[in-house]
Amino acid sequence: MAAASAIPLITLLTDFGTADTFVGSMKGAILGINPEARIVDLTHEVPVHNIRSGAYLLQTATRYFPPGTIHVAVVDPGVGSARRPLLVSTSTQHFLAPDNGLLSYVLAEEPDAEIRELTSQKYFLAALGPTFHGRDLFAPVAAWLAQGEPLDAFGPRIKDAVRFEIRRPVTVKGRLVGEVQHIDRFGNLITNIGYAELRDLTDMDNWLGLQVKVRQTTVKGLQRCYADAKPKKLAALVNSDGWLELFCNQTRADKLAKAKMGERVEVRVPQVPSPPRRGRGRG
Repeated sequence: MAAASAIPLITLLTDFGTADTFVGSMKGAILGINPEARIVDLTHEVPVHNIRSGAYLLQTATRYFPPGTIHVAVVDPGVGSARRPLLVSTSTQHFLAPDNGLLSYVLAEEPDAEIRELTSQKYFLAALGPTFHGRDLFAPVAAWLAQGEPLDAFGPRIKDAVRFEIRRPVTVKGRLVGEVQHIDRFGNLITNIGYAELRDLTDMDNWLGLQVKVRQTTVKGLQRCYADAKPKKLAALVNSDGWLELFCNQTRADKLAKAKMGERVEVRVPQVPSPPRRGRGRG
């Protein structure tokens, strides 16, 4: 399992926003225990209580951090209830989050990850409250973990962490059928159809002929980058994370297509019509 980084690096991902002092208080709790910690904000704009969006965003960012990084993820509509707080340690990194599915992508990609329930209260703030475990529980545990405390000190290992189903695209009658898994702040529709599935559907030489359908709109061909598409027209490309994405140059694709999270997306390769058969003439 991952060891703590020589220079403690802790990331934060929440749905807290920045209008209140929630994020600042978490940083204060960390620095009060470990003043040497470096803190990176992944985002605090996860849609409120949207565990699936938080899980997706966490998965897209954490792969770029060095070994030993500690990731604190708090999207926690069940705070104060019987839901468990978790420490998940993979071969390279650590994750602290509520046991509500927020680590589903992490656990899917790291089947051998070590999962622990956080039970050792000496690593929590003394005044642990029922409404702010981000500050009172997850932040101080991250700080102590960055100090090099052993994993088994935080609580027992478990195997039954909550996970939601990660929906994958399927092939139906020659069409690749997936869905919108995330809508970013620009209104881009990021699907769960990846580069590998597109490559299995047809070779890259045929990607200019692919047809991508969402609701009542069909896009013909994949673009190389955003600027290659005509302004204010729905278009598609494979983004830098390897996902098929529907976008609109200079406006929002979600508004143009009237699409939302979970919307069905279909990809197909148009059939080339066979040349007409010549009838037999009289000789």
